[in-house]
Amino acid sequence: MVRPPQLTRDLRAALSSGELWIAFQPQYDLDPTGPADAEVAADPVAVEALCRWNHALLGAVRPDTFIPLAEEGRFLDEIDLHVFARATEQVTRWRESGHPLGLSVNASPAHFSTRYADTIVARLDRLGIDPAGMTVEITEAPTPQLRPEMITAMQALRAVGIAISVDDYAGGDATVAMLEGLPIDEVKIDRSLTQRDDAEAHDAVAAVVESSARHGWRVVAEGIETVADLRRSRERGCGLGQGYLWGLPMPSEEIDALLAAV
Repeated sequence: MVRPPQLTRDLRAALSSGELWIAFQPQYDLDPTGPADAEVAADPVAVEALCRWNHALLGAVRPDTFIPLAEEGRFLDEIDLHVFARATEQVTRWRESGHPLGLSVNASPAHFSTRYADTIVARLDRLGIDPAGMTVEITEAPTPQLRPEMITAMQALRAVGIAISVDDYAGGDATVAMLEGLPIDEVKIDRSLTQRDDAEAHDAVAAVVESSARHGWRVVAEGIETVADLRRSRERGCGLGQGYLWGLPMPSEEIDALLAAV
């Protein structure tokens, strides 16, 4: 068994050597205005870039294991920027081949700052990438936890056309009223609400959808695993969806094949 301190050192080495790889999870247009029983959408409109690690001894290490190690070791920002760099290169290739996919990347509130925003903008400028279609997802956090510098960073990214998303919204401590006070463009509904079919879950999602109509947010349903989840998300008015119903997060080669079949 590899102990956490050694695993952290291995993770640092994997980051430096390029052993971390990117999986992409497609996002699909749910067209809430269409029939709820419509067939599963076949054409992805965007992808979310997710970091993956295959350890030499342990094999695949789960993100919920290695991400906390990176945060504790204070190099999660390096991983997030590594994912952004690799993912933008890949999405640029897809766009140049005629597939105008959007891209979402994750950013931890622990390091979300004006420095991070400046690095993201500089990267796009260097590659000549249009920021339109780019989204930075920030893990859900109640408003009191958002530092003023985070708000400034959000505003800086939005000023150049990069969308800001609140990830894993599940009600709880973060209310719709709190979301309305943030400079955001998208709310991602957590799988815990997407997969529930009860009044409390319906009301929680309805509140976000109603607010999105006033503020112009996109609403994304995460964790769609069954046709029932898909129909429920459409009926609730979610505009985009992602989940295992369309397959697990996949390497770029599998996205290539998916796009070739479109």
